[in-house]
Amino acid sequence: MTDFIEINDKEKTIKSLNLEDLSLENLKQYINELKEEIERVKAEISLKKKSINEAEKYFK
Repeated sequence: MTDFIEINDKEKTIKSLNLEDLSLENLKQYINELKEEIERVKAEISLKKKSINEAEKYFK
């Protein structure tokens, strides 16, 4: 799935890569993986906003 993205589970962060070590093709692949991750995060944000909006209906 992701060849470049490494997650630090303890701190819930993405580890930085030394980009100088990557080839041009690897850099392009890395960009694509980051774009996919951004879309995944945007979808999660949307779900959370929907949940908040639904919950707010009951607490007005």
